[in-house]
Amino acid sequence: MSSGYITFVEQFQRASFIELFVFSILLSLGLGIANALYNAFFHPLAPIPGPKLYAISPLPISWSRAQGTLPYKFAELHEKYGPIVRVGPGEVSCAGPTSFKDLYGPRYGKGGPLTRDSRAATVKEKFGAVGMFQAGVQEHAQIRRQLNPAFSEKASREQEPLVMGYINAMIQKLRNASAGGDAVDIEKYTMWATFDIQGDLVFGEDVFKCVEKEQYHPWIKISMAYFTSGVYTHALNDISPWALWIWQKFFIPKSFADAQEYHLRTTLDLVDKRMDTKETGHPDYMSFITSESKAGEVLTKEQMYANAQMLVTAGSETVATASATTLFLLLTHPEDMDRAKREIRSTFRSDQDITAASVVALPYLIAAIDESMRVWPPVATSFHPREVFSGGCVVDGYFIPQSSMIGIHNHAIGRLERYFKDAKSFVPERWLGDERYANDVREVFQPFSSGPLNCLGLTMGRMETRVILAKLIYSFDIELMPECRNWLDNQKNYIAWHKPPLMVKLTAA
Repeated sequence: MSSGYITFVEQFQRASFIELFVFSILLSLGLGIANALYNAFFHPLAPIPGPKLYAISPLPISWSRAQGTLPYKFAELHEKYGPIVRVGPGEVSCAGPTSFKDLYGPRYGKGGPLTRDSRAATVKEKFGAVGMFQAGVQEHAQIRRQLNPAFSEKASREQEPLVMGYINAMIQKLRNASAGGDAVDIEKYTMWATFDIQGDLVFGEDVFKCVEKEQYHPWIKISMAYFTSGVYTHALNDISPWALWIWQKFFIPKSFADAQEYHLRTTLDLVDKRMDTKETGHPDYMSFITSESKAGEVLTKEQMYANAQMLVTAGSETVATASATTLFLLLTHPEDMDRAKREIRSTFRSDQDITAASVVALPYLIAAIDESMRVWPPVATSFHPREVFSGGCVVDGYFIPQSSMIGIHNHAIGRLERYFKDAKSFVPERWLGDERYANDVREVFQPFSSGPLNCLGLTMGRMETRVILAKLIYSFDIELMPECRNWLDNQKNYIAWHKPPLMVKLTAA
């Protein structure tokens, strides 16, 4: 042992507590500065554009997550720095024309699809299985095969009467609620209808009764709280797994823990009841999964536990957001609303003629929905960013090293002038061949994501949105209340948009 080392140790042994404390602070400060300099200038992600403060620390982007302002922040960063931005020491945001192919595509010959980040996901021990949002690539493909029969064209045709029943019930409730001339919150009604539809499709009966009772079921309120909780979990985990552990161990309110327990127990009970019931009297997801899955590929009860909440919330909140937002944008653009109204009312003789098949004959309404999802996508941020595996990958000309997190953010993409002329304006005509928008880069419009991990229920979601809007516009003359003129302004986003009341006055057409 060298004499220099012995002398160094002896100095520590003779040091006072104050001296050791000061040394620890200086050492920590020095290591922090060295780490910050490394992250900013020498890290493999250093060549990627972005603010240096974000490169140094996860705190800025975690703060935006916790504040519910992440879509706005990503849009701001991409507008300033371009299609690829470093937003954390090990995280990148992409909004380039090849991003969906490079990141979310099958990546043939490149090691296969990148897997979702699951560091802060629900643990397998809770249900005995993982859901689609937490599964790795291979397990996700297996679960998707198991669920596919429930989302086939045949299933959609046979489930249509169930879907129409809830939408028609919503229209009737709106007639009753508006009969006295009072304004109604149309956003709530779209949420109630879509949650009732998905609840029945997943659990085999009208478990929520939102439209019937004209109120939210506790299960739904807690599900939406899970979204917010998930964002906080993500933000804390980015800062430090220790910060997340401390929060979960000491700071989660007992009321929220009790609500989580109720939600979990209710979900398990509803799944048990549905899987123990052989016949429901109408086709739902489980009836197709059990009757048309290949041998050995029927979902287990544990897998249904893990996927039930995802199937309900992913298939309902997004449709309600797209429906309410499209309606708002049409109401704030009277000429566009007039054109949609003329199209719908000239196409159908009665609202009973409005069906899943017939709404495809409404090109302007479909264009308005697409434009709404471009301007204000229901899934605005990267729900689960992808984790780059061994060897790294190249995206938009930049090398992304392994273990980096990388995501695509629809809200940022849709607001970039480099892809869409008049990007911040609502212009349905851009989807109908208007020459002014011939140079729009339409391939970056992917509201349901793309590739092997894209939205399983996109066909059902599109159909529901079209039917809801067609029936609303056919049945009522709709007037937006003055206090809701700025309805989109300052909405918070915690995976889902937290929407204020959308008050309208309805007059039967």
